Amino acid sequence: MTAIFFVLIIASCVWLLFQNPNAILATALKAVTDSLSLAVTLAGIYIFWMAIVEIATRSGLIDKIAKMLKKPIKFLFGEQTEEVNSHLATNIAANLIGASGAATPAAINAIEGMSTPEQTKASPPMIMLFILAATSLQLIPTTIIGILQANGSSNPAGIILPTLIVSSVATVVGVILVKIMCRQQQKGRK
Repeated sequence: MTAIFFVLIIASCVWLLFQNPNAILATALKAVTDSLSLAVTLAGIYIFWMAIVEIATRSGLIDKIAKMLKKPIKFLFGEQTEEVNSHLATNIAANLIGASGAATPAAINAIEGMSTPEQTKASPPMIMLFILAATSLQLIPTTIIGILQANGSSNPAGIILPTLIVSSVATVVGVILVKIMCRQQQKGRK
């Protein structure tokens, strides 16, 4: 894939060299400027939401969310320790508000809590966490709203309903498929 990308870049530069040589530098500088602007915007959004997650953790709000989500977490991940449940609740809560960057450290901690030293393959709860992170059910897609707002969108919140519909469908389908595959895998072992 890298080779294809490299060939496309070289071909584009050669084409620009013959078509419009002055555009190469201007296009490259604009791309760098736009990339840096986006990176700073995303960093600001992630820093804000990671601070909110940290405040929620220290205030005990995450523990309360973990208690509220106890049954769904047990359904999705089976029996886990309180610490793993707390990390799972943090991950789920952060994903629900669209702060997937803030959800990642909690997911890593949850995976570490679910694993054993001799384990070489992902367990069903680990797979479920991966699917939930990938489908990322979002009630409020704050990161996308922030990006749209930073780029001058006239209606950045217009993304809420489509995102809710798509992420809900993807999450439900993902959970069903993981449950079916894990059940089939358990039947195959018997």
